[in-house]
Amino acid sequence: MPWLILVMPRLTSASCECGYSVNATGDAEYAVFTDMIENDFLHTGTDNLTENGWRPQEYNVSKANSRGPYGKQFVVDNIETNSLKDRYSWAGDSDHGGEAGLQLWVREDHSHGYVSGSEMASVRNDILLGSFRVAMKLSNSSGTCGAFFWFYNNSQEIDMEFLSHQFNQSQGAVNLVLQTPYSVDQGFNAAGSPDFKVHSLPFRPDEGFHEYRFDWLADRVSFYVDGKWVIDMTDNIPTNAGHIFMNHWSNGDPGWSSGPPNADTALTVSYIKAYFNSTSEERADDYKDRCSTFDPTKVCAIPTQTVAPDPSGPQGNVTAGTYFFSMDNGKAPGQTTFNTTNHPVEGGATSSVALTSLTVYASFCFALLASAFLI
Repeated sequence: MPWLILVMPRLTSASCECGYSVNATGDAEYAVFTDMIENDFLHTGTDNLTENGWRPQEYNVSKANSRGPYGKQFVVDNIETNSLKDRYSWAGDSDHGGEAGLQLWVREDHSHGYVSGSEMASVRNDILLGSFRVAMKLSNSSGTCGAFFWFYNNSQEIDMEFLSHQFNQSQGAVNLVLQTPYSVDQGFNAAGSPDFKVHSLPFRPDEGFHEYRFDWLADRVSFYVDGKWVIDMTDNIPTNAGHIFMNHWSNGDPGWSSGPPNADTALTVSYIKAYFNSTSEERADDYKDRCSTFDPTKVCAIPTQTVAPDPSGPQGNVTAGTYFFSMDNGKAPGQTTFNTTNHPVEGGATSSVALTSLTVYASFCFALLASAFLI
C-alpha cells in the first residue's frame, strides 16, 4: 500500500528523510506521506506559474454542459500573482495593489454568454492520498463558486466549495463533497448523498484568510477548518492518482453559484501545502536514495495550523503565521526548491525568510503504475 499508519511520538529534531506525518482525526495514529508541494504566494511574483508547480487552464464549457443560464470560460490571464512589495512590512502593499497573494478572478462581463473565471491544476498528476491545505480569502461579491479540490475524474473527486451567496453578515459555509458514481448518475449533483455536507462557519470567509484542509487516507477523507476537525467521510473513497485543483467561477445557476457577480471579483490565496504519496517510479527511486530503511525518527510531523493564518495580524507577513518545511534549513532533503531565479536549490531554504518564488517537491516512497490524466 502507498501509505503507512504508525504510532509514534511527535518529532521535532528529525531531518525528514523518511517523510512527513499527520495526525488522523485526533487519535494516536499518524499517516506518513513522502512527497511535498509548498507555495508561499504572498511572496511569489511570476508570469509563469508552471515553473512554480501549477498550470493555469484555458477552456470553455457551453451553457448546456455547464447546466446554468451561462457557459463557463476559464482564461489564463484571470490568474495573477500579486506579491508584497516589501516582504517585511504588510504596509508595503502589493505589486499591483489590492490584496497580496495569488488572485483567481471572475469577471463581470458576460455579454457573450459566458462568465469568465479561472482555474489551475497542479503539474503533478501522480498524487495519491495525502494532506492538502490552502489559506485563502474568498470573494466578497455574491454569485461565485470558489473551490479547492483533488480530481481524477467526475466520479473520483474531493471538494471544498464556497458559494459567496451563502455568506451573511456574520458567518459563512463550506460545502464538503465527494463526487462519486452516484453524483454522476444524479446529473453531477451529490446533494442527498452521504458524501455531501454543508458546514457552517463562525466567520465570513470573504473577510479574512483561513486554512481549509482535507486529509485523504485509504479508508476516509477528513475535513478541517483552521486545524479543527469537521467531519469524516468513509464511503466512495478515491483510489486513483490525480491532480490538485483550484478554481473560481460562475454560470448563473440559482441552485449553486448564483450570480453572475456585478463586478470583477477575486479569490485570494496566500499559500498551498500538500503532503502526499505518488505513483511515480522516479520518485520512488529518489526516496530510496535518502531512506533506504524506514526510520520513524527521520519522519517530520506536519504542524497543525490552529489559528487563522492572517498576514496582516500581529504574527506578521513573513510567513503569515504558518510553517514551511522548505524555509527551515535541512527539513527538505532530496527536494527541489525554486528560488527567485527559479534555479533549483537542494534541501530547502537557507534561512527562515520567505523566498520570492517558492515551490517544493519531495520524493516518493512506494512505486505504483502512474495514472495518466491530461487537461
